[in-house]
Amino acid sequence: MIELLVVITIIALLFALTIGGFTYAQKSAARSRTTAAMSAMKSALERYNNEFGEYPAPQNPGDTVAVGDKTYEVGAAAMLYQALSGDGYDNILLAQTPSNGGPASSDGSLDETESKNVMLTDMPKEFYINRDGRYYMTDGFGRPFQYVKAAPQVAGEQPTTVNSTYDLWSFGDDEENTSARSIDTIAPGAVKDASQRWIKNW
Repeated sequence: MIELLVVITIIALLFALTIGGFTYAQKSAARSRTTAAMSAMKSALERYNNEFGEYPAPQNPGDTVAVGDKTYEVGAAAMLYQALSGDGYDNILLAQTPSNGGPASSDGSLDETESKNVMLTDMPKEFYINRDGRYYMTDGFGRPFQYVKAAPQVAGEQPTTVNSTYDLWSFGDDEENTSARSIDTIAPGAVKDASQRWIKNW
């Protein structure tokens, strides 16, 4: 009986170690995919800035989507998909509607007109998702990327971003601090400790 209990204990320990290692590997792979996606997106955003003279901004930044049991802001992620892929433009805040911009909404494919607006060529399918007919950029954890374009700095007012251009981030494997970032999370040159686990460009 004692030998049987020892064997069962050893098997249980090995199982726990295996599951723990698998979970760690999954999170590590997800962070690597997120970092790769962010690097590609940052280069594509620079191309967008060079092409249009400014960084893109979301038309509906407050839009949300439910992922599991949590709700995330998705307006910026939908805008990023359109701005970088060229597939539609109705999620991008534009001064005027393009006269020859192709279809306004995203359909997952590019026509001849849209293909001229591609900033992120050969976008891997793991960089975005189509949920309920809406396309948006996702991190390695399957959650929408977060993005805020810097507002013009006004003397005496607190900045809206850490960077002078835009902030791009993923909540990473942080399962607690996944609410939308508000202005009080920003301080000149620093952010709150709650965001230290995020994958970000600051």
